[in-house]
Order: sequence, then structure tokens, then C-alpha cells
Amino acid sequence: MSYEVDYYFHVATKDDAVALVTHMPISDHLITAKQVNEYATPVVEQAINQVVQVTPLERVNEKIHEIGEVLHSHLQDFLKVFGITLDTVKVLIFPRDERMRALISLRAFGLQEIDAVRYYIAMLMAEHGLVSAPNMAIGEAFHIGAPVQATVAVGGISRGPTNA
Repeated sequence: MSYEVDYYFHVATKDDAVALVTHMPISDHLITAKQVNEYATPVVEQAINQVVQVTPLERVNEKIHEIGEVLHSHLQDFLKVFGITLDTVKVLIFPRDERMRALISLRAFGLQEIDAVRYYIAMLMAEHGLVSAPNMAIGEAFHIGAPVQATVAVGGISRGPTNA
């Protein structure tokens, strides 16, 4: 999983500014947001992993609010030592692999795992111009040279008369 985190912070008082310059090493008489981010990155990773590692991949976005709350709590406690007040945190989590993104998207449409994989493979096959892509999507065999006469069961539709 990959993530992007935006957090907004400020130094509220003179005492907080003293805590910041006391606890964080400075160079060239300034402290940059990049330096704060370098210190905060392990806390961010730990807070996100705390929820993500116990959540199925397709349910991670359902827990984004909980992840944001956990991250805000951990980050606020960490930054408080440096005299920094955390205002808001925004989190975006997504699969690192494009293939996993596609499969999770198909599962979000309500497909079972095996159906999502078949549809994904069918999409790849269609991108390459393979005529058997629809067969992959419905899970039926493709026979080269066979007459085109596929019968596929469709829920809710009767077959018609059987004595024809």
C-alpha cells in the first residue's frame, strides 16, 4: 500500500517556539517543513500501519476516517514535544500496484474474487485484441473453428419451450 498524508501545523506561542529550537536540530538558523516531515515520517507510518495491517485491502478506504483519527492522535502527541500544534490531517491510501487497484475496483462493484480476476484478465485480453476476452469474462471455453453458438445461463430469463 502507498499513502499520501497532508498535515497542517503551527507554532502557537513563544514557549512553543523555544521548545522547537531546543528539541529539533537546526541548520542555517531555520527549520523547514521538510525537516519536520523527516522527523514525523516514522510516526505517520506506524499510525497508518496500525490500522491497515489488520484490515482487508478492499476495506481500507472504509476505515480512512479511523486511520485519520489514529494518525492525528499519534502525530499530535509526537509534535507536541517540539512545540508544534497539529491542525488537520488528510490521508489518502491506495494500492501501490496498478493490478491490485483494478482488482479492488472490480470487487467494489460487488464481484466475487474469482469473478474479479476473470474480468480483469478479460480486460487485459481485450486490450490486446484477443477475441476470446468475452469468454474469459463469463468463464466459458473458447473453441477455435467451432460454430458460434454459445449458450450462457442468465439469471431470471427462461429458456423457452423445451419441445422445439
